[in-house]
Amino acid sequence: MNLVSTSSVSNYWGRFPVSLRLIIKARLWTAIGTGGVLYLSPIIFDSLGFTGEQIGSGITTAAFAGITTRLGVGYLLDKKYSYQRAIKIACLIAIISDFILFYSQNYFSYLSGEFFLGSAAGIYWPSVELAIPLNCNSKVKSSEGYSLARSADAIGITFGVLIGAIGTYFDLTRIIYFIDIVCMFYIINILTNKRNIFKDNRQLKSQSNIKISSNSRKRLNLEWIFPLIPLLLISLFVSGVMTLLQTILPLDLLKGGIIRPPLIEQRVAILLTTKLFFVAAFQWPVGYILRNKNSFFKFKLCLTLLLIGFISLSLSNYLINGYILIIIAFVPLTIAICIFLPSATDAIIKSSPIEYHGSAIAMFSQCFGISALTIPWIGGKLIDNFESAFQLWLIVSIICILLIPVCKNIK
Repeated sequence: MNLVSTSSVSNYWGRFPVSLRLIIKARLWTAIGTGGVLYLSPIIFDSLGFTGEQIGSGITTAAFAGITTRLGVGYLLDKKYSYQRAIKIACLIAIISDFILFYSQNYFSYLSGEFFLGSAAGIYWPSVELAIPLNCNSKVKSSEGYSLARSADAIGITFGVLIGAIGTYFDLTRIIYFIDIVCMFYIINILTNKRNIFKDNRQLKSQSNIKISSNSRKRLNLEWIFPLIPLLLISLFVSGVMTLLQTILPLDLLKGGIIRPPLIEQRVAILLTTKLFFVAAFQWPVGYILRNKNSFFKFKLCLTLLLIGFISLSLSNYLINGYILIIIAFVPLTIAICIFLPSATDAIIKSSPIEYHGSAIAMFSQCFGISALTIPWIGGKLIDNFESAFQLWLIVSIICILLIPVCKNIK
């Protein structure tokens, strides 16, 4: 039985092009390195006596840096700037960030490290997302490639956070920066030594049989964005949801609900780790099962599951053992995110002209930057004003209902 299972997995992995497998491997190592940095850096600087406002301003600085670099990178990718070179530049900037944060003892150096971290993310994400469809072949759909890539992201982040969490028990929390440096150098090594294997941006046009006249090209300069608006609107919302679950849900658990008592920090950490393991476990099966479904079905199902999850979070406020409902809510919320991540990127590629793929992916990636910049502040204000997250989860549930009809406009 084990031999059959191992052979099946090997055959499935082997059907992907070598270049795509290398991109997936690079994403896995990136996620291992950055997972600990993103999730555990606040703990390090909290132990140094930084205030919550100072730590939050660092995260905002990273988000702002990411926003400013994404569109520029998207434009360069459209002009056929090599995505491999862009990823290597992102890795080098990430290494600079790791060195700054590793030695950081004051607020200014912390902000500097976060700025470089955000800049690296802004360069990395549009580039590595564009690399997926470029390195798929006729036998592998881009939707399946994105599903596998997102699985690598989820597994890597979970593993990276786990390594960092183990490091905290030995007072070695800053090991996360050393791990990230090692991962970045490994990725640079892959992209350098195997550079002839990867498909280049210039080959993207040759893969398309679509002939675009000069007149239509002029129209596309103005009109190609409009079909993306429904997708970008849903992407902005779901990326905001992901930010809420990262930043506001822990606060909700610590403060408690209307009747639900607050949880101690250790239990909150256990619940959040459980959520990460859910993402790692569900990402590939969900993506694989839905790979042949159309976008309308995928996004309608995604929003419906989010609605179920947030209704559960809202109801948890009125139960003494409401944390049980929160654990139950993790299942539909996690599946919804696992549907959204590969599906949205694939839909962006399919809905945009081939010569604007870089800018389209950059715009999609901006949704995450905008959410990171605004949602924590908005969510925090609502919790402060209402003294619980009940109203917040209720508002998000209503938005889910309003956005479901928008899904029919996505290709």
